[in-house]
Amino acid sequence: MIRDYLTSYDFNLPLNDATVDPDLPLVRRRLASLASSEGLDGGYYEAQELAEAFLDAAREANAEVMDDDSPARNRLRDILERDLDYQRELFEEVCELPLADAAAHLCWLADLMKKRADMARPIAEILRQ
Repeated sequence: MIRDYLTSYDFNLPLNDATVDPDLPLVRRRLASLASSEGLDGGYYEAQELAEAFLDAAREANAEVMDDDSPARNRLRDILERDLDYQRELFEEVCELPLADAAAHLCWLADLMKKRADMARPIAEILRQ
């Protein structure tokens, strides 16, 4: 019975739940919606990379680093220059927010995406049995 359920397990369940959760801020619901079309690993790694870049940018802002060629700004530029649709969409969703808020929302998404990806291995092991 469990095997039958797991063969049709929808890895997007946590994302789908987040997109309609009225207790979540709109930005998080929108991030979850954007992420639902992404693969398990790529969706996680790309969200994590952008979250880390925003965390670095927030740290620089707190330290009053104003250099246009700072490591965090260069990292964000490098990410955006790759022109990956998913990362660009995530960036556009949070770019108007204060850096710390944007980083927090992206970290939330990266954590959700990690949990989503982490489900693949145990499910695959159960189905192999």
